[in-house]
Amino acid sequence: MRNRFVWAAVSVLFPLLVPQPASAAPRGGGISLAVTLGTDPTEGACGTDTTLSATAGDQVNYCYLVTNGSDETLRFSTLSDDVSGTIFTDQPTTIPAGGTYQYNRLAIATASAAPVSTWTAYDVHPDYVYTDNSAGAADTIFAAGFDATAEYAFVDITQTGTNLMLNDDDYTVASIGFPFSFYGHTADALTVSNNGGMLFDQGTRGRTGYLSPNTRTIPDRLLGPAILPYWDDLQQDYLDGIGNVFVETQGTAPNRRFVVEWFNLPVNVLGGGFNVTFEAILFEGSNQILFQYLDVDCSNATCDNGGAATIGLNGDGTHAILYSYREASVGTGKAILFSPTDPATYIATAQATLDVGAPVITVDPTSFSKTVSAGASTTDTLTIGNTGNRPLTWNVGSVGTRSHFTPVPRFALPVGDPAQTRIGLAPVAPSAKRPGTGVRGPLGVPAFAADALNARVVSFDAAAPSTLTADLDDQGLQFLSGDFIGEDFSTLYAIDFRSFQLYKVDTATGTPTLVYLTVPPDGVSADGWIGMAWDASTSTMFAVTAGGRTAVSTLVKLDTETAETTLVGTITGVGDPSNGTVIIDIAIDPNGLMYGVDIVTDTLVAIDKTTGEASTIGSLGFDANCAEGRDFDDTTGTLYFSGWDNNLSEDIMYTIDTDTGLATPISPIGPNADAVQYSALAIARLAGICSYPVDVPWLQYSDTRGSTQPGDTSPVTVTFDASTLTPGDYSADICVNNNDLTNRRLPVPVSLTVQ
Repeated sequence: MRNRFVWAAVSVLFPLLVPQPASAAPRGGGISLAVTLGTDPTEGACGTDTTLSATAGDQVNYCYLVTNGSDETLRFSTLSDDVSGTIFTDQPTTIPAGGTYQYNRLAIATASAAPVSTWTAYDVHPDYVYTDNSAGAADTIFAAGFDATAEYAFVDITQTGTNLMLNDDDYTVASIGFPFSFYGHTADALTVSNNGGMLFDQGTRGRTGYLSPNTRTIPDRLLGPAILPYWDDLQQDYLDGIGNVFVETQGTAPNRRFVVEWFNLPVNVLGGGFNVTFEAILFEGSNQILFQYLDVDCSNATCDNGGAATIGLNGDGTHAILYSYREASVGTGKAILFSPTDPATYIATAQATLDVGAPVITVDPTSFSKTVSAGASTTDTLTIGNTGNRPLTWNVGSVGTRSHFTPVPRFALPVGDPAQTRIGLAPVAPSAKRPGTGVRGPLGVPAFAADALNARVVSFDAAAPSTLTADLDDQGLQFLSGDFIGEDFSTLYAIDFRSFQLYKVDTATGTPTLVYLTVPPDGVSADGWIGMAWDASTSTMFAVTAGGRTAVSTLVKLDTETAETTLVGTITGVGDPSNGTVIIDIAIDPNGLMYGVDIVTDTLVAIDKTTGEASTIGSLGFDANCAEGRDFDDTTGTLYFSGWDNNLSEDIMYTIDTDTGLATPISPIGPNADAVQYSALAIARLAGICSYPVDVPWLQYSDTRGSTQPGDTSPVTVTFDASTLTPGDYSADICVNNNDLTNRRLPVPVSLTVQ
């Protein structure tokens, strides 16, 4: 018997299938799991140890070997552990009876851990079947404890349920009141949208995200797990009394039901305007889902009886139950009951221990100051030490003194009206939306950004941004936030403003790869993600949301591998009392200080990244609005800002003085600055003065590279050679590049006076 091998990685996926020898394990009982660790990243490599010592930054190869001891073929699997969370869900993994299956995952060693891994295998994919009352059959549509004989019995909760008070294209998280399983995920809350559907996700809270009014058929990869009784463009304004959405949990355990009623919502179809009422009911224990329709006549052939709607259940990009798509399939008195299939399920766990250590570099002295006669030379010793618990590898180079860019003359513009502040895009006439040039040339400060208005990714020189160096397609996604991680400029992490989906964007092609939906923390009202910034000092990605009827911005930490978020806090202390606070994008300097721009007051603010508390630095000097981006050039410490000038109606690149807040314009961005809005600005330059070493002829070293064991030191003789120098003062930096991840490029300043 032959089995398949699948190689998967955190950063690289190898879809290679190779045979594995059949296991001799006896059949019948279920599955077993073994997890071993190794450092060989070769495809198919599998370590032999369950405990591994590694150095921070090493690639670790997690090897999972599943043995199927049952009497049936298992075709789908889910893998998770109690440290990383879910690794994959319901992935096709054919494991014949008596066979084995190997899965490999590459991860970067960051901290010691002993995760317990759980492998769950199924004979068939978790799915649903449905029955309806179209043939007059006596369907059992209610769980025990309710009317078990009724074929259709609409549950009106408008007098007893909770009014969610949604507006048009609005949504909110609602508690189910009991655990509910859906396509292999279990949650006790979900997101209810006024557009006739609910978004579902794994965890103890619902998925907070936007359900577009633009319907699609299912299965749909980008939509994610969703319950769709009548997905359409439905109008609602609770303040004006136009439609309402109600929720209520009824009954007692273990036979409770969760009812969501979309009541009297107009269908936004040309010529329509008549309202529809329908509901979805989730049943405890059975995990059944019932759709019922009280009134779906909108007096228009386009939308009557679901003619413009998507109806069904979406699991992922492969699995879904489509009842109808833009088909008049439902009417008054219609009931559709979805019942989950019952796959044979087998579970196994295993534990592996990763012991992670790290070198810690020291240098003595931390600077040199020398005086030497012209034509002479002198020497001294640079001592490189290692106080960590892993070997330190290093090399020594040098770099001349660098300066910031020459300042551009400033001009000031009137500060805007806070009441005119917009979250999103500035209005631009369709005729003005012209493509960029695609011209390529040398880059001084290489930068990437998303043109949110025209749905594309571009690159340019931030110090001379009027000419684009690349114009890439981003497949229609609207990125208002994005940044690189560390020193990897091949991948831009960005969040689509409307769908809340996190993507990895290939900066060579603009091709986006979906990571998952970003879920704002509990209690956060988010209209969209509007800022991201990588903090190299703590190896953390931060992100900012904006939402609420009085604008509120919230700071969170974002896991870019899982899309999970952790609340830091509401950004307080800035903004306008009447109009709130809207922090459009954030930037973090090489020292770990966080900055943002509040477009309500048009000011630069400093943000405490541990609490979200902020303080005003000063006015930008112009009316900044809509989609924006900002990032530091970490090599020079210069803060760049791509901002829409509301008075000039152009997108302009600025530098911002972090002491005063004043913005200095460089030039409009691209050839059509009136027809673009650049956000998610990310500069692709290494941090620190030692990032780009060059030869300094008057500095020489006895050793240019070496390895220092834990607790040991390595002396390097430094020669300060003035044989070719004329009298004067000289400065440079000795650059000690090493594998201490917290201090990879350590500068040692040198001043030399030649007499």
